[in-house]
Amino acid sequence: MVDFKVSKRMLVNFRGQNKVVGGLTDKDKIAILLYISKEFANLDREEQLFQKVILICQEIFESDNTTLRLWDGEFLVPVKFVKETEPPRRNLVSGEGYSGTVFETKKSVIVNDLTRSPDFFDEGEKTRSVMCVPIMQKDDILGTLAVESDRENFYITDDLEILEALTSQLALALYGVRLIEGLVTARAREAAILNQLEWDLKMGRNVQSQILPQDLSAWNGVYFASHYEPMAEVSGDLVDIVRQGHSLTAINIDVSGHGIPAALVTMAIHHQFRRSVMAGLGLTEIMEELGENLREQLPESTYFTAFMVRIFSDYTFGYVNAGHQRMLHYKSADDSFVSYDTKGVPLGILPVRKADYEEKQGRLEPGDFLLLISDGFSEQRNSSKEEVGVERIQTWLQDEREKLIIEGRGKVDLKKLSTNFLTRFRDYQGQTPNGDDLSYLFLYCGDSIPEANHYIQMAKASNAKLKSEDAYAQALKAFSIDPSLKENLMFLGKMYYRDGAYKESIRFLEEYLKTSGDNTASSHFMMGRAYYKAGMISEAKRALKMALSSDHSFAKASILLAQCYLKENAKPKAIKVLQQGVKNTPQNIELKASLVKLESLAQRAS
Repeated sequence: MVDFKVSKRMLVNFRGQNKVVGGLTDKDKIAILLYISKEFANLDREEQLFQKVILICQEIFESDNTTLRLWDGEFLVPVKFVKETEPPRRNLVSGEGYSGTVFETKKSVIVNDLTRSPDFFDEGEKTRSVMCVPIMQKDDILGTLAVESDRENFYITDDLEILEALTSQLALALYGVRLIEGLVTARAREAAILNQLEWDLKMGRNVQSQILPQDLSAWNGVYFASHYEPMAEVSGDLVDIVRQGHSLTAINIDVSGHGIPAALVTMAIHHQFRRSVMAGLGLTEIMEELGENLREQLPESTYFTAFMVRIFSDYTFGYVNAGHQRMLHYKSADDSFVSYDTKGVPLGILPVRKADYEEKQGRLEPGDFLLLISDGFSEQRNSSKEEVGVERIQTWLQDEREKLIIEGRGKVDLKKLSTNFLTRFRDYQGQTPNGDDLSYLFLYCGDSIPEANHYIQMAKASNAKLKSEDAYAQALKAFSIDPSLKENLMFLGKMYYRDGAYKESIRFLEEYLKTSGDNTASSHFMMGRAYYKAGMISEAKRALKMALSSDHSFAKASILLAQCYLKENAKPKAIKVLQQGVKNTPQNIELKASLVKLESLAQRAS
């Protein structure tokens, strides 16, 4: 049984639309992730694991049925379910039904009404709404998990998010229990089992690697390099980055212990960290959220340390430490290192509040870098039992940076600095195996920022004097020096839009949204407007829907989205968009006028 309360969901009719009320809160989601981690860690047989998955889905999602299918090389076989269906379940080929489609595309789906999806609906079928998620790691797909309800519109995107998290942990646990069962029942095949152990742990590593930051492109002149290396195949270390327009938040964590239990905990921390940052919490508030939301759900005697830093657009930064290795700040002005620490205790041991943590501030100058690093590096020993130590790490970095400065004529290639640092570490380590998980994250402030900013200010001055040709030349020069500066990307996007060069405008606005992490309604609206002007209606609809998801009362986005549907001769959809817009913003005169005009046109046409 789930040992915490989840509010019962209800399906109600509100203003002519079905709406789910109740169900999962954010706190529920975190509790569920940790509950799943703890429960899966105690299972050693497939049947137990499959039964636990079915029970969790029934309790959390209030499903009428749940179906677990595994791929046998030819068919998707239903290996576990709550009850038999009418018509009875059968083996599916890839691409058949919603489970086969999810298996083939490797993409999750929510179907709100199966009767409106003839490709998925069998005659006599009682199921009306379903969530179906692939069970996979990176490119390997093991099967599917479908949560089914006899009621229409019973599941929402939040439900799908937690089901996807569950299946990620299910994939890792499945490899673990298969390994345990193999060890118990196949002693005569010791060599084969050892090979299987290695393969399974590698698969577990691939599952965990999905939560590592995939996008290391520069953010507003700040460049990144990272390294992640488990002592075994899976790790209790984690680095992550969240971009949020005017700020960037990075974290390095170290969970006590090693192997699969620690790796499962990192997945829950990753989820809670990202939700807390996107909710706009401060650094000390995030530490409290991590500690309090995860503490009671952690396996016995498990805790974790964390160092968090938030960099702002003006290159000031704040930082908080929770018992982690200190952050290093290399200052290029005097070729020196400063180490940063704050008051704060490890998380998961005792109750904590934000007052238990201290936030301090600093500033990055061009050529500086910050280094978040786990203690696996400083505590690594060589064949003579000598530790690396923090001072040796600093010396290596200073030496390698100096070499790169000479090679690059005053510039530092961060990827080379990261690679060369690892080489120095390996040379010192020799044949001694890793004593701990290893992870680090460089945050390097580009040394070309002042030069690029000079051209940006010249471009703005030229633009103000209506010297467009000069403004373009200067802004593009700044872009060639540092293509990640978000102020310049937005400036170029707006200028090209103003002058009717919509495809060029799209090029810079897309890069701005991709690298900055700006998720505001106004930015997505600007992107949608450029797509619309360029005749890219599908792309415009996607951007405008994102604008409305950020701010459902954004009237201009509703009107332009309706115009997109009219371009596609989808008048009923255009009317529906405007009707929803009026409901969200009843005082907007322009929205009401647009709706009245479109409805009258529709009546005359009929």
